[in-house]
Amino acid sequence: MKYFILYAFTLILMGTACKSTETRPTIPTKPQTIAQFNEENSERTDQHNWIDESERNEIWVFVDEFPSVVKGMRDLQQRISMTVNRNSSVDCATLKDEQVVYSFVIDENGNISKIKSNLEESNDCSDLIEITISSTEFTAGKVDGKPVSTLFALPVNF
Repeated sequence: MKYFILYAFTLILMGTACKSTETRPTIPTKPQTIAQFNEENSERTDQHNWIDESERNEIWVFVDEFPSVVKGMRDLQQRISMTVNRNSSVDCATLKDEQVVYSFVIDENGNISKIKSNLEESNDCSDLIEITISSTEFTAGKVDGKPVSTLFALPVNF
């Protein structure tokens, strides 16, 4: 009886695991530009509407080697934390317990452009975070060993 219960429980878990993977979007196995991603995921094209159409073939969403923070992600997290803690404005307090996602492009030289957050209205605090992110040095993403412009998303928990 003990083994029957274990066997039944195992089958239930396996069935649940299989169902949960059926609904997950597939992750591309090869690099993709925004244009290629939008072509394959027509229901999600609006998530890139802040990028000019003329640039969507030049900015990559998936790359062979993703960009990284030169001084490490921990350094960036500490600088963002210091920015929030030093800003005594009400704006940072209104974001408490919120997660804000900052999306931006890292070009072939590691420079940042096109910063955008998922906030409906930016405020002084979110603007300061954008400045902190823009002053961060990144390595560029790579496709076939060559640096490329890459879309990057950074969630920040307040």
